[in-house]
Amino acid sequence: MRYYHGTANINAYKIIKNQRFKNPSYNVDAILWEGTRQKIKVPGSLGYGIYTFIDNPNLALEFARKENEEPVVLEVSLKNINKTNLLDLTKKEHINQFQKFASYGKKAEKAQEIFNAFKDQHKIIGTSQDVYAGIMTELFIAFLKKEKFIVRYVKKHTETLLPPNGNGYQRLGLFNGTEFTIRYPDVDVTEIKKYSFKEEA
Repeated sequence: MRYYHGTANINAYKIIKNQRFKNPSYNVDAILWEGTRQKIKVPGSLGYGIYTFIDNPNLALEFARKENEEPVVLEVSLKNINKTNLLDLTKKEHINQFQKFASYGKKAEKAQEIFNAFKDQHKIIGTSQDVYAGIMTELFIAFLKKEKFIVRYVKKHTETLLPPNGNGYQRLGLFNGTEFTIRYPDVDVTEIKKYSFKEEA
């Protein structure tokens, strides 16, 4: 499998030169505590980490175009992935475990509390659904950590989105690719290079 990350051209230059991504400055548990929560950024829909797309550079380019005038796609090489460190939300078993966790009343209350705190700090820029999903993912990962399951990667199918309806983009429910987040890039990434779409021609 190949992993593709979309970013701005200026970021891509620095990443390739240093052969490393800017490590997310967070502690996995920091989102749980009000004092440290003010110092960290809002998580993406799959929590914190470097977002890539599996075997699909076009989706990475599309993702980068949303926020960058000069988007670039990077091809990311990883060490062999240990499946015991993978939260695989393309698998029914993992989906069921996550849904069971997310439906527990106290967990939903905690996620809403954190969401409201980010909202009060005016940190929420993306769609509310994705931010809430990212918060719940982080809570689930923190729970799994207590159970001695350390999540280094998160995998999930992406969906085709319809245009905004006033409440953000609408989900159509049709899979169009697979997203893969790398939570510890300093350890797990072995090589980063610029991807050329000419290779596909």
